[in-house]
Amino acid sequence: MKKASPKILYNDHALQVLEFDRVREIVASLAHSEKGRALLSETTPCTDAVPARELLSEAAEYMDALRFDDPPPAADINDISEILPFLRIEGYNLGIEAIAWFAGNLETAGTIKRYFHERKEKYNRIEIITGELEPHEDIVREIHKVITPDLEIADNATPELRSIRRKLAQSRSVLRNLVEKTLDKLPDEVVSDRLVTVRNGRFVIPVRDSMKKKVPGSVQDRSQTGKTLFIEPLESIEANNQVRELELAEKIEIERILKHLSKRIASEANDIKHNQNILIRMDVIAAKAHFGVMVDGVVPVINDEPELSIKKGRHPLLEWKYRKSGTSEVIPLDFSTGGSVSTVVITGPNAGGKTVVLKTVGLLTVMALSGIPVPAGQDTAVFAPTGIFADIGDEQSIENDVSTFTSHIINIVTILNEAGPGALVLLDELGGATNPADGEAIALAILKKLTGIGVVTLATTHHEGLKVFAYDTDGVINASMEFDKEHLRPAFMLRTGIPGSSYAFEIAARMGFPDAVLRDAESLAGGERKSLEGLIAEMEEHVRKADEERKIAERERLHTAKVKADYESKLSDFNDKKQALMREAIEESQTVMKDANRSIESAIRAIKENNASREAIAEAKKLVRQQTETIQKAAQKLPKKTKVSNRKPITELYKGLIVWVESLDADAVVEEVLDSGKKARVRVGSSKASVVLTTRNLSQSTASKKIKQKVTVNVYSSSVDSQEIDLRGMIFDEAREELDIFLDRLHMAGIETAHIIHGKGTGALRSKIGGYLENHPYIESQRLGYWNEGSAGVTVATLKK
Repeated sequence: MKKASPKILYNDHALQVLEFDRVREIVASLAHSEKGRALLSETTPCTDAVPARELLSEAAEYMDALRFDDPPPAADINDISEILPFLRIEGYNLGIEAIAWFAGNLETAGTIKRYFHERKEKYNRIEIITGELEPHEDIVREIHKVITPDLEIADNATPELRSIRRKLAQSRSVLRNLVEKTLDKLPDEVVSDRLVTVRNGRFVIPVRDSMKKKVPGSVQDRSQTGKTLFIEPLESIEANNQVRELELAEKIEIERILKHLSKRIASEANDIKHNQNILIRMDVIAAKAHFGVMVDGVVPVINDEPELSIKKGRHPLLEWKYRKSGTSEVIPLDFSTGGSVSTVVITGPNAGGKTVVLKTVGLLTVMALSGIPVPAGQDTAVFAPTGIFADIGDEQSIENDVSTFTSHIINIVTILNEAGPGALVLLDELGGATNPADGEAIALAILKKLTGIGVVTLATTHHEGLKVFAYDTDGVINASMEFDKEHLRPAFMLRTGIPGSSYAFEIAARMGFPDAVLRDAESLAGGERKSLEGLIAEMEEHVRKADEERKIAERERLHTAKVKADYESKLSDFNDKKQALMREAIEESQTVMKDANRSIESAIRAIKENNASREAIAEAKKLVRQQTETIQKAAQKLPKKTKVSNRKPITELYKGLIVWVESLDADAVVEEVLDSGKKARVRVGSSKASVVLTTRNLSQSTASKKIKQKVTVNVYSSSVDSQEIDLRGMIFDEAREELDIFLDRLHMAGIETAHIIHGKGTGALRSKIGGYLENHPYIESQRLGYWNEGSAGVTVATLKK
């Protein structure tokens, strides 16, 4: 029986200093509904890994839909939360606007349900969620029949309303004509304007106040200046009354219609409320997925064991800023810990990115446990800690009389009291803000304690003693931020295994520190410290050079392996074709010989039967001559056998020598002499690739100057093993070299489709490969892979025929 995952405890202070609230605000801004935004703004990490994994799985499916499918319908939801209680009131009229809101939400429910139902094989988890939606399309159709897009009641909503409005239009027309005739009869000194208007729902004439006795009728209103009265003429009162009666009938009918629609909606109140909850949930999932796509993120694995592996991780806030405003690109972080290692001591220059490493690790963990995709590369994994704690930044408070050191100690006391095995603790500038000797001693004691109880700890520091502690202690390792010594600036790259130098003097010099003061400082630092700094710097330089040499060696190894495989494949293919050609030629020659024998025998028989007449002999000679020509033509198709007797052993092997390659039956040029002259790297004809052969396969060539292609031999085999190449983990220059070889092979083999695996990561390699393929002479077109081809981690290219 699998043991239950431990509950995860979150320290509020840790979430605060990691700035998780800012991440929540960004994700919340991508939601469509007020309720969705509110939920995302209040998101907290799950206290158990199981629901967190489920939330991430939902986000992953939605991200796939955004990246590789038709865009999913947005969860445009009207907020009906305050209206829902009124559905319980019998006979309540919701009103036109509210009824339209309900219809809109039901339509959204139907659209989203259909989209994911049609793709349920791809998005199974989300289809289960949206499958519970009840669109009630009959109610939507009834509402749309009654209410227009302009939120008006349609004339044909009911037969009664249509009849009332027809009569009303006729009555208004009669009334207007009647009032206009009265207005036309009045002289200009009586009216202030020759315009029929409406006051209190009745048609009136604007009459000067001093002339009101000239117009018999009912005063309905007075102008703001008081100089104009709006009078309903006596002769139009009856017609006005008839219009008012019809308007009242229209209002009653509309009220009846709206109550009927309100009742229909109320009858499905439970479904509508459930729909609303699901739509808000979908809005939350969609916002998380949109964020993941916008930062080129992934859904990480959540380990139960305290093991963490971040691939090309970027600080979420810095990545968002870069994506939105085009600031400098964020340098990705590769970092892992776990197994026998629980504590990592990070050192290096000031402003070198040590704090960013802590925050990136902490934020990616918290985001994953909140079901939010993270800006990182494929195969990134975090773990479900028993608790998350952090002491990051300068939090002194003058108002509360708290110094920087005191604030750090308060946080660390909490950590020491509450952090247990499997917790994640992030400590910035451990042992700082106090006397260096005392601070280092306190820092060592803290790390010993946390390491001893199995806490996963990342600590940044400048104390030399902690570097030694990390080197000498099991379960603890050094890590450092790289420094560009050539330009005297941080490189913001984390490297595990060795400590880093602060480079304080170098940075001070770069910032214009006075030379005399700097030299004095260096002498005061003491020889021992200076030697240690120099040792670390030398170690860093050795590691850097070793990394470069390793990369070069790996490229050479891959290149050699590919060339060897290509050569062996081509040689095998060539030999197969050669044997097939020989068999075909031999079979054809045998057929020709049989035909020739039959023709000659027929000619001899004809000569005997005709007693060797002159004509018969001439005809026989002609027939023999024809068959001889046929045999000669067939012989030309046979492979030419090399005259081995003309070949001599090579007495001296050197670069540029033209040699004969027995296995390929062709000339080649020596590019490099290997293994003390026992082997040579040679290039056949105009091929781009070269192969390594032993001298047993080589002999002196009869060619005098330049090599001419003796046989049609393509170095790349037409029997290509794979139409797929994996370039993940390479820089672009490495990838381009391998890609050229791969595309050459496919092109020579006549293959039209190539699958280029570059991974998702930051998208930099994918972008550069896409640009390179855009102008490649072999490439017809390109696209990203579909969901079942590797999605954005794969480019599918079509080669020209």
